[in-house]
Amino acid sequence: MSGKQLKAGVIGLGLLGNQYLQLFSRRPEIQVVGVCDVRQAAAAAAAAQHKSTAYTDAGALFKEQRLDLVVVATPDHLHLAPTLAAIDAGVPVILQEKPLATELSQAATIFDRVEQHGTRLFVNFANRAMPYDLATHYLLQEGLIGAPVYAESRLDDNISVPTRLWGERSREFAAGSSPAHFLLSHVVDLMHWYFAPARVVEVFAVSQQQVLGFTPDLYDAFLIFDSGLKVRVKAEWIKHMEPIVEYYSSFTGRSGSIFYNKRPGFGVQESWRANLSAPPADALLAEHQRRLGEAGIDVRLSRHYRPTTAGYDVSTVQASFEHIGGDQADGMMLVGPMLDAVAEGTLTPASWQRRGPLPTHHDGLRQVQVVQALLDSVRTGRPVAVES
Repeated sequence: MSGKQLKAGVIGLGLLGNQYLQLFSRRPEIQVVGVCDVRQAAAAAAAAQHKSTAYTDAGALFKEQRLDLVVVATPDHLHLAPTLAAIDAGVPVILQEKPLATELSQAATIFDRVEQHGTRLFVNFANRAMPYDLATHYLLQEGLIGAPVYAESRLDDNISVPTRLWGERSREFAAGSSPAHFLLSHVVDLMHWYFAPARVVEVFAVSQQQVLGFTPDLYDAFLIFDSGLKVRVKAEWIKHMEPIVEYYSSFTGRSGSIFYNKRPGFGVQESWRANLSAPPADALLAEHQRRLGEAGIDVRLSRHYRPTTAGYDVSTVQASFEHIGGDQADGMMLVGPMLDAVAEGTLTPASWQRRGPLPTHHDGLRQVQVVQALLDSVRTGRPVAVES
């Protein structure tokens, strides 16, 4: 598709669907020819703003428009029908919001249909493109904290998300999803990406449904990787807090740790730091700092003595990379590399070097398999093997 203008459609015109439209309006190689939402007024408003045709039925969109690209940005539990319709209509490229589906059987159906038709399906696991997730990925893949042995991640939402985010449809949409699908889908994908080629093979989880009633309040789980790594992941969406989102992760290796306050809560500053207990030579540290800088990741390199209970061990020098402040990230940062991948015919375009392949239906299915094991573990009260 290199060198041609892509005719695109967007299905689902909520918060994310409209963000895609804004992004496409700044990309001259994209012409949005159709927008679709079951709400006629929303479709008409988006069509007028972006000079395209409004639809309330995806089938009609595919019947009337020959698309090169379609975005599926419907709510979590409503991905199956429009994605299958796009595949069957012969749309060659699909950008789908996470998760691939909220049911494993539906995710497997999408996966199989993509494989049968040769469709290129990307899943927008947006956190992969955020600067200090990229920094975390880089340090882990370069082995700068040694072999990973433990990690934890907390991703929580304000209670307003399941009760008010989608207006009068909030209860319906939240009931069709859960903290496992809406929040942990991000975390599970990130952990697979961070620690590749290691994979989650077993899950043990607990849950609670005491506050909302129409959907689980929270999940707390351990992910066991085939490398022996253990990762604790927790998500709830019943917090009464000032921000909409709180997000913290940490990573422990045999020779260092990473601490990441991504979306901090009360009294905490946005920050990222990697402590290297066995730092490489100065020249190599400077080279890592340079590579991160070339990727747009601003980190400060510092050296310090190892702390002890009695003060500091002045015989041992450690090194740290750190950044204080926000990462200026948004949910569309991965879409640009995906469009570049379409133009260049690769999963590793020039804009996505040293970051592994972009996420496709393979990553989407694996994430759903892990979440399904999590749900099965809650139901049985036992550890559950992840389907492979």
